[in-house]
Amino acid sequence: MKKLYVMSLLGACIASVLFCSSVALASDDFRLYVEAEVGGSFADFDSGGWNAEPFKNTGDDDDEALITGAHFGAELFEYLRADIGLSHRGDLDFKTKSYPLSTTSFYKTKIEDTYTLMFSLYFEPVRFEKFTPYIGAGIGSTWTKISTNDTKVKGSRDKAIFSWQAEAGIQYDLTQHLTLKLGYRYIDLGNLEIHLRSVEDGTHYGKYRGELTANEIIFGIRYSF
Repeated sequence: MKKLYVMSLLGACIASVLFCSSVALASDDFRLYVEAEVGGSFADFDSGGWNAEPFKNTGDDDDEALITGAHFGAELFEYLRADIGLSHRGDLDFKTKSYPLSTTSFYKTKIEDTYTLMFSLYFEPVRFEKFTPYIGAGIGSTWTKISTNDTKVKGSRDKAIFSWQAEAGIQYDLTQHLTLKLGYRYIDLGNLEIHLRSVEDGTHYGKYRGELTANEIIFGIRYSF
């Protein structure tokens, strides 16, 4: 099922870019491009769900990770770009409240191997010689592995979830084909959920949930053909 979901999303992204490209082929501004990016992701994790009714999981924590990514897209018109981007974020570790009647009970949650596939549109409404501000938005999916343990209960899961992002920044044209960018991105990486079981005997103990978001600073270099 997950493989089918991944292939369907990838196919939809490719079809979207090809459709946009076919519409813009008549434009003199149409160019394909590839882009590489690196940056820092400052993530926030909001926990929820419950351990054993009626005790809810609460709290939030933050962590940082390195981002690397690659994009393939097209400059469609003078002010519009579209691309497919695949990015990877490093491991994240969070500590949130577990059993509320204890002051020493905490979940230790690890999120690892986080990959995000996004279809995005970017608008470049004005130009100042070699400098061009831009804004953008995208939708896609995140694949990650999450695990948690508070020494009494634990759980883990591989998950594919809907994600979205918004972005803004500035670009600088080094040459006719080479462009640098510096940007800010807000990304909602989705809601994660794990079935909890007793560490001792495997008995089911509720669900652990968490919402993962991040504020990111990215640097990119783009080559337009």
